[in-house]
Amino acid sequence: MSCFGVRRVLITGIEGFVGGHLCRQLAGAGHRIIGLHWADVTTPLPAELIHGDVRNFAGLKATLEQTRPDAIIHLAGVTSVVTSEAHALTTCQVNVLGTVNLLEAARQSVPNCRILLISSADVYGRANIGKPLSEETPPQPVSPYALSKLMADEAGRFYQRAFGMDVVILRPFSHTGPGQAATFVFPSVAQRIVAIERGKAEPVIELGNIEVRRDYTDVRDIVRAYELALERCPQGETYNVTSGRPLMIKEGVEILANLGRVKVTITSTSAKRRERDIPLLTGDPTKFGTATGWKPKIPIETTLADLLEYYRNR
Repeated sequence: MSCFGVRRVLITGIEGFVGGHLCRQLAGAGHRIIGLHWADVTTPLPAELIHGDVRNFAGLKATLEQTRPDAIIHLAGVTSVVTSEAHALTTCQVNVLGTVNLLEAARQSVPNCRILLISSADVYGRANIGKPLSEETPPQPVSPYALSKLMADEAGRFYQRAFGMDVVILRPFSHTGPGQAATFVFPSVAQRIVAIERGKAEPVIELGNIEVRRDYTDVRDIVRAYELALERCPQGETYNVTSGRPLMIKEGVEILANLGRVKVTITSTSAKRRERDIPLLTGDPTKFGTATGWKPKIPIETTLADLLEYYRNR
């Protein structure tokens, strides 16, 4: 098992896309999983499930006192840039206040608990456009979502410095795979292709700016990275978790279209473009790879094929 002696792991936001994959990954490795969820859990998970809201400090503290986790992986939060722009205050309440509530509840109830705060590469914003971003790159958030994740990062660093808590910050870059909601680009395209295959939609898919490039990693590789971080990353450190291989959104969409059983036409329209889209977001994976030995294993073609099959089977 882990060199940190991890046995009981609390996952906040277990009902989300990554949460289910992470639960199965850690349970398969022999850990006992406690899942904190706010929305309904729609698929069976090998976990003890507890309903709760990270904005509720008293409820969080009671959960930690009841379950006494050895580690917490904090996934709960508003995860969409588009949602954050429409609901900036709610985004900060969930992502910032929710993180502070969790850190303070842990300090009071389980001060020796290992805490992985799952941040986002979006905190870097437009910093060093055209270059791989390292952990030393000064963040320049350009959305309420990115700002909220950077503020949550700072809260984690404060609790580690001030109280010696075992906090590690992970900044994953873009990831996708089976189970991701259609509010994101590749699952949105996959869902639409399936509708076209079933004769329920016209064979034209309109998208926004598909010339932007992002590092993409399969969610199953991402959760394997989180498991390694539990075991191998020293406290107080921040790590990029990324493939380091930027993919143009257009290229991924074309892979999906070629996997379809009918011909589809992809168009880009200015009406769907986001005002503050970042042209290139690519990261340097060296620090995390050195600490953990992690490398992504699943090619993007497999990821997108599995994503399309997920929507065909729904």
